[in-house]
Amino acid sequence: MKLDTQDKYVKYGLIAGGLFVGYKIIQFFIGSSNSVNAATNEIKVLTSKGVKATYPDSSYTQWASAITSAGFNVLGTNEQAIYDIFKKMMNDLDIAKLIVAFGNQRVEFSFQSVPLGAWLATELDSSELEVINKILRDKKIKYQF
Repeated sequence: MKLDTQDKYVKYGLIAGGLFVGYKIIQFFIGSSNSVNAATNEIKVLTSKGVKATYPDSSYTQWASAITSAGFNVLGTNEQAIYDIFKKMMNDLDIAKLIVAFGNQRVEFSFQSVPLGAWLATELDSSELEVINKILRDKKIKYQF
């Protein structure tokens, strides 16, 4: 069977599109996994500048667990529980400590583990992420999800 020119373009277009989507998925997960390392470095920088964490380290660990639990809710994601945690964050160091405490958590209905930003993107839609980002912007926190 001989493919005409139009069929060849469709075939090559589908292959190119598939490769591009695969590249973007890999880029997303590689970039997001570096966010824990970046937050760890940010903690060092902020601490050296005299920025103080608002809470003890154990609080960030508890909140990271609470965020995960809010996503694995039988009735769906408990967005309000997640918002309430972000309302407690008072500065960039608090968010960096939360990112590190969260580490990489499993995404619901998946075997993939991702850092906080990627996890939130899988659990929340864009308007729900915007609520979190507004909470952070209102406190002059540079982190955005």
